[in-house]
Amino acid sequence: MKEMSLLDGYLYWVLMGVILSVTIFVWKIAGRTNKSLEMSVPRGSSGWPLIGESISFYRGLRSLQPRQFIQDHENKYGPVFRTNLFGRARMVISVDPEFNRYVLQNEGRLFQANYPLSFKNLVGKYGILNVHGDLQRKLHASAANLLKHENLISGFMDDLQNVFTAAMERWQNKGVIHLQKECHKVLLNIMGKKLLDLPPYEDSKEIYEAFEAYVVAILQIPIKFPGSNYTKGIKGREAFIRKVEECIEERRQHPEVIRNDLLTKFLKEESWSNEIIGDFLLFLMFAGYETSSTTMAFAIKFLMDNPQAMKELTAEHDSLLKDNGNRKLTWDNYQAMKFTHCVIKEALRLGSAGQGVYREAKQDVKFKDFVIPKGWTVYVVLVAMHLDEKYYPDPFTFNPWRWQNESSLALSENPWYMPFGRGARLCPGLHLARFEIALFLHNFVTKFRWEPIEDDRICYFPVPTLVKGLPIRLYARN
Repeated sequence: MKEMSLLDGYLYWVLMGVILSVTIFVWKIAGRTNKSLEMSVPRGSSGWPLIGESISFYRGLRSLQPRQFIQDHENKYGPVFRTNLFGRARMVISVDPEFNRYVLQNEGRLFQANYPLSFKNLVGKYGILNVHGDLQRKLHASAANLLKHENLISGFMDDLQNVFTAAMERWQNKGVIHLQKECHKVLLNIMGKKLLDLPPYEDSKEIYEAFEAYVVAILQIPIKFPGSNYTKGIKGREAFIRKVEECIEERRQHPEVIRNDLLTKFLKEESWSNEIIGDFLLFLMFAGYETSSTTMAFAIKFLMDNPQAMKELTAEHDSLLKDNGNRKLTWDNYQAMKFTHCVIKEALRLGSAGQGVYREAKQDVKFKDFVIPKGWTVYVVLVAMHLDEKYYPDPFTFNPWRWQNESSLALSENPWYMPFGRGARLCPGLHLARFEIALFLHNFVTKFRWEPIEDDRICYFPVPTLVKGLPIRLYARN
């Protein structure tokens, strides 16, 4: 028995030795594999546990140098670097134009949209930013078709000019306005009318205020507790969807009533569920409202700070007004606004509401000398490219003349100018946004002179906005 015990002991230690050897071997192989993967993943830092580098990122946006966080990391790690933001430890930030274009052009193949859960909840299950595959393509195509040039001419041009004329009469009577807020109201009126045939803001404050709460939530940090902006935003979303469902039911019960809104068009041409229609219209309302209304106020702020640009823009529109015999603008007039389009491009560069886009790797993706592992998020920070002095000398200066020789390149091919994204998820409202801003500028500069009530500035946290809402005093030009 004693010899048997010695043998058992000997075998035991041999077995333990084998196990230990195998373990060390596997550990080394895994270590080499992980090290190899680590070496191929873009360099970067993870920051603090859980919160990562979110505080530093937000602090940078709030500062007078909103690109500081990006610049510090780019100097240290390069234009594509690893970080930990918004609770996502497996995230890569990119301000590399070539890689960004590669990511966005490969939507659905190598990458797919994957926004934070809080954002997904606000957008909705069938919001265009959340769906993939055939449904995404169909929804995107429908939106792009509704907002194409031909429909802008027939369905938006007269309505836009009528709404702007009515709004500016009210502004003139007030004398002093906060332009950013007033632009928001005007665009809400336009989109509410075109989508659901809603009455003006003053007559439908409840639904418009619900939508405004939704917009505040979708553009700010999601903190969910009673009374928070995020909680109000969720309730605002629910109120808007209920209103869409009421409108759907009304149109089905009274098909004889003639309405010229997009909901009526959907119900005649599409066989989508109420849930899809609700999320789709919510997206269109947001897409046709936020970028345009913000950029309108930004453009006026930038023009106030640049008298030469103001002079050239005003001269262009006075000439159009004279040549057109004081009649409403035509499509040819819109296309003739050469300097105005430069102003719009520059205002979008400096103040586009779209800070960036999120894409998740569907498989391990190798690009040049690094790999984005499957399941990792790529955060394409558009605003960081728009404010990069490598592409835009003196990037924080409003300089519309920088676009005079760009023609259509700026929106179709330029890899460091993407205010509306790129690829299969290019914002379908881009033509409408530029159209709205151009018609607004025409009406505003031909009707008014103005002066600031207080100094104001842009804050890029969490999205570009004018801190005080641009309070101005208006004077009629004539």
